[in-house]
Amino acid sequence: MRSAARWALDRPVRLAAVAAATVAAAVVLGMCSADPDPHAGADAKPPPAPTAPSSTPPSTAPAPADVDTADPAAVASTFVGAWAAGRSLSDPADPDQWAKWYARVGQHCTDRCGATLASVDPARVPATRVTGDARVTYDRDTRHEVAVPTDAGEVSVRLVRDAPTDPWRVESWEQGAQAEPGR
Repeated sequence: MRSAARWALDRPVRLAAVAAATVAAAVVLGMCSADPDPHAGADAKPPPAPTAPSSTPPSTAPAPADVDTADPAAVASTFVGAWAAGRSLSDPADPDQWAKWYARVGQHCTDRCGATLASVDPARVPATRVTGDARVTYDRDTRHEVAVPTDAGEVSVRLVRDAPTDPWRVESWEQGAQAEPGR
């Protein structure tokens, strides 16, 4: 088995993807744990100036607050829509664009799914959009399979949750596969 570092450095796109994911995670963690210093005086540095808007097209995927995480079909459709939006990036190798795409898609994933997603090249995502309603093909309290139609065929999405009251999270997806009950 190759080491994780060797895998990440094997291809420039992987290196950029890993770097972007690392930066995105650091930024998110920094924002979550940032505690403004109430004792900062006149010597404190001013906040950085806002940057120009990116050329990344706006996402058609709803924000997490707009997704009913109790509805596995809604979560699966939102995930696949955000995943397919990777094809519309003007430069998928650009770490900023990749990080924004990854954050948009990854918000619906388990840790395992996020690790898999980190190796995805958005330019190679075969679909560009969701074309119809998702249908649940396997239904249990803590696991669902959902088929989501796209312009490149169906995507089978496996969703999980720890308890019946927890939100649904994407565990895995497979392009071109028919979702099979009980898989």
